[in-house]
This record gives sequence, structure tokens and C-alpha cells, in this order.
Amino acid sequence: MRGWLAGLLGCGLAMSGTGPALAQGLGQPPVTARGLGPSTGSSAQSAGPASPGAMPAGAVPLTLAEAVFIGLRENRAIRSEYLQRIADRFALRVAERIFVPRLDVQAGTARARTGNSTGSQFNVGPVVSWDTPTGARFQFAFLGSQDLPRGQQRAANSQLSFTVIQPLLAGGGVDFAMAPLRIARIGERNAQLRIKGAVIDQISAIIGAYRTLVQAQEQLRIATDSLRRARDLAEVNRALIAAGRLAQIEQIQSDTQLAQQELSLIGARNAQESARLSLLTLMALDQSSRVWAADRPAADQVRVDVTRATQVALASQPAFLQALLGIEIGRINLDVARNQRLWDVSLVAGAGPQVSRPDLANTIGALGAVRSDFNVGLRLNIPIGQLGREQGEVNATIQLRQLELGAEQARDRVRQQVDDAYDDEHGGDDRDV
Repeated sequence: MRGWLAGLLGCGLAMSGTGPALAQGLGQPPVTARGLGPSTGSSAQSAGPASPGAMPAGAVPLTLAEAVFIGLRENRAIRSEYLQRIADRFALRVAERIFVPRLDVQAGTARARTGNSTGSQFNVGPVVSWDTPTGARFQFAFLGSQDLPRGQQRAANSQLSFTVIQPLLAGGGVDFAMAPLRIARIGERNAQLRIKGAVIDQISAIIGAYRTLVQAQEQLRIATDSLRRARDLAEVNRALIAAGRLAQIEQIQSDTQLAQQELSLIGARNAQESARLSLLTLMALDQSSRVWAADRPAADQVRVDVTRATQVALASQPAFLQALLGIEIGRINLDVARNQRLWDVSLVAGAGPQVSRPDLANTIGALGAVRSDFNVGLRLNIPIGQLGREQGEVNATIQLRQLELGAEQARDRVRQQVDDAYDDEHGGDDRDV
């Protein structure tokens, strides 16, 4: 939500060429990435590296851009999301082929004895099915069978059939037939937002951990300087007491201050170590790596229009956009549930010839010479007193309402985050609304 977050997205992707050297210094394999080169200009997040004297011996300098780059490269959650994207894209590919004709080939053979008769049977039946966006199903099938009884005359049957079933109420219509495809496409967009949110969260966490480490390093430097001054003051007091120019009781106060500064130094060291370990955990690096935050993040003061910032946040915040996509899926599910409550009325039509000959090969050749049968009709099924048919619509309605409430809550959360970020940046000044 903050301005520096958008800047760090570019900073993490267009970082300097020090990444490979840093990775080698931390015991990691060298990093190579296409399109990564030295950044031009000064970053809004860094005012330059710290002086070399402030870095302990044996430590590896780490810039904010390098931390973001390594954190994104090594993060296991993001790598898992990219692996999941392979399955998501394949699921969308399957859904996109819902209206592509399908071919199934069925074949079988059997040997049986019925009474005193023993024989073999062979059958084959390729079937081509095609679902259309109107809900209709076209099916073209061939069924051929050959009976080979022992000691009796052989018999074979062949049949071609073309069948059309068009639902007129339940299961019919473009909205119902396209519902699985629309849900799959929305799911693809939701998956993209999911991985985008994971990347944003990771970058934000690294930035926060890096700033905490910078603050801890500064606190450690201040505590070290304070302890040195306290020791110098204690030495001066001892000299004054020895010369008789200062009361002996002043030595007690001086020693107390020295002990307090020593305790503060221990706390600062522990805080710096904790911040270093937290950053290394986010970067998925060895906990024994001695990194040192070399940048001093800074940002220019910018006046922000809260209304405009809220609009931008609502248009780009992944969690809120995912909530809106959930509402779209909920509406589709509600339309499907309402469709399923309708009567089952379907238009059924079919045609095809049928031939019987001693050999299966002869029946195939004779199919074109016989007259084709046909049938046209309506199929009606009226469920009466089935309360369970309403359950799907009730559940879909409740789920849609819950999704709408979740979206409203997500919208309020985004607005609160924008307001909090503005107050943190401008100290509660009047907003430009």
C-alpha cells in the first residue's frame, strides 16, 4: 500500500549486478537472470551504502535490492505457487476443450456356453460425441457385433446411429452450458492474483525485515558509543575522586550508569541478531550467514490524495480482487442451481440404418443400401415433492451473500490500510480529499 512498495517491485527486478557476488559470498550458487543489469540513477529506497568502517569484519554487505532478489528467488512458497500454476493452466486447457468433439472406441470379446451351445462373440463400437454451447449433445455411433457359435450359422449385426438431445429447460441454455468454462477462466485469473499476492507479501516482508535490521544496527552503534562515553566518564570521575575534587558517592552513580549501558549493549546485540536471523529466514539462506544491511532506506516527502490512493488500491489489491472474482463465481453457481430446479424437458431425435448379415464385413458394406430409421420426440420429467431440489439454490444464495459480505469487509480493510499508511507517512495531517 505504501509508495515505497511499488518502487521496490522495480528495485527487486532491475537490481544491480552485485547479486551473483553476494550469493557466492553467502555460500549460494551464483545468480544469473535474463534482463538483470546495473540499475541507473538513485533509488527512492536507498540513499547509498553505509561506510565500510561501520561493518564488522567478516560480514557480507547486503543491499535492499539484493535482499529482495534473493528472497524472491529462494522463497519456497512462491516456487510452490509457480508449480501450482502448471496444474492451473492445464485445468484451463481442459475446460477450454469442453465443446470439442470427443471420440471413444469400445471393443470387447467373449466366449460363453449357453445350454449345449458354445460360441464366441466380438463387438466394436466407436462413438463421437459433441456438446454445444446451447446444452445440446450430438452423438454419432457405430455398433458392430459378430457371433461365432460352434456348429451353427454365424450372425453379425451393424448399426449406425445419430442422436440429438437438446434440453429445453433444466440443463439447457447458453448460460448453463458455458458455466464450467466461465468458472475455469475466472479461476485462472484468481490463480494469477494469488501468486501476485504471494510475491507482494514476500517483498513487503523482506522490506520490513531489512528496515528492522538497519534500525537494529543503528541501535547497536548508539549503544556501543554510549557505553564508550560512559566508560570515559567513569575514568574521569575516578581521577577527580582521587584528586579530591569529587565526592566518593559520585562513583556509585557512575558505575550504575556504566552497568546500564552494558545491559543496553547486550539488548542491542540480541535485537540485531534477531533481525538478522529474521531476514535470513525470509531469504531462505543459511542462518550462519553474516550479512550486514549496507543501505540506508529513505524516501522523499510526497503529498498523497487519499481518495486517489484508495481507488488505486482497490483496483490492484489482490485479496480484494479475488473477493470480487468469488462473487462472479457465486452468481454463476446460483444461476446453475436455479436452472436445475426447472422441469426436465428435452427434444430427442435420432436416425440410422441397421443391417444383419452372416459376416460383419458384409454388414458394413450393406449399411448404405438399407433404409434408415428415424425418431423425433419430447422427453419430460416432472419432479414432485422433492424438497432436495431447492437445497442447491438455497446453498448457492447463502454462499453468494457470504461472498458479498466478504468483499465488503475486504474493501473496508483496504481503505483502513490506506488511511493507516497515510497517517504513518504524514503524522495525521489533514488529508487531501
